[in-house]
Amino acid sequence: MKTRSRRGGFTLIELLVVIAIIAILIGLLLPAVQKVREAAARMQCQNNLKQLALSAHNYESSTGVLPPGFLGTMASDPSNNGNGLDGSISATGWNGQCVGVLVHLLPFFEQDNLFKLLMAGVPADYLNPAIRYPAYWSYSSFWNNRGARIKTLLCPSDSADSAPWDCFFNTFAATATSFTVQIAAFGDATFGRTNYLGIAGRSGLTVDLYRGPFNNRSRNKLAAMPDGTSNTLFFGEYATKGPPASGWSNVSPQWIGAGYFPVAWGLVQPTVEPDPAWFRLSSRHSGIVQFANCDGSVRTVRYVGNSGASYTMYNYAAGFQDGMVINTNQF
Repeated sequence: MKTRSRRGGFTLIELLVVIAIIAILIGLLLPAVQKVREAAARMQCQNNLKQLALSAHNYESSTGVLPPGFLGTMASDPSNNGNGLDGSISATGWNGQCVGVLVHLLPFFEQDNLFKLLMAGVPADYLNPAIRYPAYWSYSSFWNNRGARIKTLLCPSDSADSAPWDCFFNTFAATATSFTVQIAAFGDATFGRTNYLGIAGRSGLTVDLYRGPFNNRSRNKLAAMPDGTSNTLFFGEYATKGPPASGWSNVSPQWIGAGYFPVAWGLVQPTVEPDPAWFRLSSRHSGIVQFANCDGSVRTVRYVGNSGASYTMYNYAAGFQDGMVINTNQF
């Protein structure tokens, strides 16, 4: 006797229904995965900032002072016109080592080998803020190691290494009543980059009431901050300027030269512009920029714009000696 069997399987309609259900589930899952990934990146960024703050504390424990924000012009330069360390250096060039704060901190966040390579070809006191030497690009030990990629200095939400332009900054007193931030770059894609800069206060000038922890050839002390270390910003994020921006908008800081940064131009949400402006701090985190405080804690600051009460509080928090009371709820 013959029997006829029937194979089990999906009809075409059933298969299409299953595919549709799987597509819906993937659509629901992807945003959740992206949120988890961004949360992890944000936590890693917080850890990086904390490491820099603790490294600066350890540097001060070793030397008695915080590292200088930048090794630029000297008080004796003729172009300073009585402005101390904050005079215009645009007429005489970048007259100094042009080394930023992060180089000083390398031995304190497990980059001692790199620090030794840098220092092998320069005078032993090359990083002394009281002494002027030629710019770092004059020494092969610095130049040949400029491409080191340091994970602690990079925010995982960003892509600092992708920007074709490297950069570093300086501020100076343009006139008796105004100040300027300068940007300089080699246009060299091989430079190692960073997303973190030292906070220089409102203008970056040492004579400013809203002076920050890091300035040109500064030697500040944590104990000498009347506003309190928990109320003073220490390090902040600087987002990469990516496509479709061009020229000076398409930059990221080099870790060798990038040191201190002023906050006078506020925090403006990057979506307001094609890309974050090079003269403002910003981040690739949604709606906030992360900062390390001088006490080693890490805080988030929302985009406060460039005017109004919240912007004013942002300027107060960037200074360590202004004596102003900070309302953190306005951040």
